[in-house]
Amino acid sequence: MLLVLVFILLSVSILLYAFLKKIKNEKFILKKSLMRIAEIIEEDPESPPLYISEKVKKKIEQLLEKNYELELSMRNQLTILNNIIEPIIIVKKDGVITFANIAAREITRPGVEGRKIYEVFEEYYVNQMFEEVTKTKKIHSGEITIFIEGEKRYYDVKIVPVTLEENNERFIIILHDVTNERTLEKMRKEFISNVSHELRTPLTSIHGYAEALLEDDLSNKELVKKFLKIIETEAARMTRLINDLLDLEKLESGNSQFLFEKINLTEVLEHVRHIIEPLAEDYGVEVEFSYPDELTIIGDKDRLIQMTLNLVDNAVKYTSLKERGQKKVIVEAYNENDKIILIVKDSGVGIPEDAQKRLFERFYRVDKARSRKMGGTGLGLSIVKTIVEKHKGTIEFTSKEGVGTTFKVILPVNKEEFLNETI
Repeated sequence: MLLVLVFILLSVSILLYAFLKKIKNEKFILKKSLMRIAEIIEEDPESPPLYISEKVKKKIEQLLEKNYELELSMRNQLTILNNIIEPIIIVKKDGVITFANIAAREITRPGVEGRKIYEVFEEYYVNQMFEEVTKTKKIHSGEITIFIEGEKRYYDVKIVPVTLEENNERFIIILHDVTNERTLEKMRKEFISNVSHELRTPLTSIHGYAEALLEDDLSNKELVKKFLKIIETEAARMTRLINDLLDLEKLESGNSQFLFEKINLTEVLEHVRHIIEPLAEDYGVEVEFSYPDELTIIGDKDRLIQMTLNLVDNAVKYTSLKERGQKKVIVEAYNENDKIILIVKDSGVGIPEDAQKRLFERFYRVDKARSRKMGGTGLGLSIVKTIVEKHKGTIEFTSKEGVGTTFKVILPVNKEEFLNETI
């Protein structure tokens, strides 16, 4: 019994010793850990554990706050990049795209990030530029063409190499849409070409017939009269062209004054009717006018006469070209929902579908030979459209070959802010 008791006491002593030793070791480890933590947070290693604990807690809070600020800054920078209207793409040296802003994703394929640059751009020149930049580490720029939903767009491209920390390299691709500039440049070239051509033709005729008269003995009065008539016709054609050009330039540049006042559009239509009826009779075209006694609108009377006369004159002339069937033009105007609707409908030759998109372009003619024969300059509808837009209105048309064309002008009635103003 005594031996058992001794054994129990001995076992308890050993366990207690082991327990105390373990506690001592853990206490030592804890102390060493606290000292290390104190060093990390730049505090005295001999500071009380509770003090160190509070300091650690504060340090963690500061780090969490700093981390939140960094995340917020990154999100803000991402938002800024995504709101830049210029497409921006960031690429690694191996050609893998790491970022593309919203504008870039709209002009490329879906799922841009993570794909190779050659998978995103079908334009080989971009890939060629990228390879050159990775070799030379210099900014490269060029121009590419991208088809977006079937529409051809022109972009000026710059690839900028950037060296980050630890020698990490990124390449920023910036695209600038220059489609409008290229379109305007093309229009400018076409405009110069068209003006040169339009002026050259009558000048050549005038020069030729004048030269013939100078070399002639002028004894044949009928021939002289014929030549002079041609010279007069060609000179008048040049005058119309130059006047229309000047008028259109003034309208578009804002140098032409519009006097907006309260007028009766019926008076405009009456004025046009008196001019058109004798012309229509000569061309063998029936013209029917339909409008109420009062159509009050705020507008420039002279410009509205010019607009209406252009539309009706075109309708009469192109209806006269019809070889068979009824030759009739209907002009009607009415008030509808605080808007005045003007409709000019003809039963003429109509406009081919492929020509309808360009109808309001300067110098564009559906049939150039016919237009010149009838004295057209190719600027009439451009002037009409500009006048309509100056009145904050809209113009639209429908046409079918062999059936006829209908123009519809919609003008707002209540534009009090225009009253007694000139623009």
